[in-house]
Amino acid sequence: MKKIILKIGSSSLFENGEFAEGRILTLAKEIKKLQDCGLEVCLITSGAIAIGMTKMGLQKKPTKISKKQALAAIGQMYLMEKYEQIFEKVDIKPSQILLSHDDFGNRSRMRNLNNTLNALFSYGVLPVINENDALATEEIKVGDNDTLAAMIALNVSADMLVIISDVDGLYDKNPSVHSDAKLIPVVKKVDKSVSALAKAPTSKVGTGGMITKIRAAEICTASKISMMIVGNNKIPMLSHVINGENLGTLFLPNGNVPRRKNWLSYCANVSGKVVVDDGAKQALLDHKSLLSCGVKEYQGTFSSGSIVEICGLDGKIIGKGIIAFNSDTLKEISVENGHAQMVIHADNIAIIKE
Repeated sequence: MKKIILKIGSSSLFENGEFAEGRILTLAKEIKKLQDCGLEVCLITSGAIAIGMTKMGLQKKPTKISKKQALAAIGQMYLMEKYEQIFEKVDIKPSQILLSHDDFGNRSRMRNLNNTLNALFSYGVLPVINENDALATEEIKVGDNDTLAAMIALNVSADMLVIISDVDGLYDKNPSVHSDAKLIPVVKKVDKSVSALAKAPTSKVGTGGMITKIRAAEICTASKISMMIVGNNKIPMLSHVINGENLGTLFLPNGNVPRRKNWLSYCANVSGKVVVDDGAKQALLDHKSLLSCGVKEYQGTFSSGSIVEICGLDGKIIGKGIIAFNSDTLKEISVENGHAQMVIHADNIAIIKE
């Protein structure tokens, strides 16, 4: 293991309505142990809105997005101040990065992010990443930091994502309702039966829940990245994961899809849409390239190298791909009766599962 992503949610950052400084100090000590073992560590954190609520004396999170953004702007400064004070005690230098979904969808920005993270790792600095909630709108926000952490893990080719939660892991039934619920130690594949075990969020300060953790596991395991859900009571043993110790529920990597295709599936921003006929649809499902003769129409304005959504005649999404032509050129070649041209190469197409 060379690179590990840690994610801690709002429900674990607070204890009895106060910022859990003792717990975060323990987390800092465990991060230091991981760094001293030669691992590159990145921390994904929630908590800006929750701290903003505390500073403003609010008991309930507002529903209006502008007020959430204002609370995030207030809380982010105090959140990083807390981290800096605590990490300083164990000789960790933190840095701050704020991201939105729009950043993940742009290949140039992702390259810049990777370059920045690699430079921070070379300096021995801990990247602390949060969603840019102060500016994020519903259209560009990731929505929860479990998904954000999985996207980071995917894009930096991490070996493992560890999600620190207020639950010990994935149970066979809701443990808050059923006293006989049993912890599932290992999940070999994220399928519909696993997704069915997830419940809606119950935390008053968090935005996720088991549903978003399962979604994060789907992204990670499809990209050959292990993921583990760990209860915050296991933070003192967090560094044990490098020795293969399972502290909660371990999701085993099982995907063989190239990470670039998973980036297309989960992260890439879409600039337009291409509608294909049934023959082209079957060819795509057979992992073949999309040819111009199979294109029935396009929607939107895009350039060569843009990401487009590929749909069938029934309107259902088949996948996403990196298109070889701009929208004007595609219109011309789609109606030609001559030789078919390759519109999207098979290597640049990601089939979207239902």
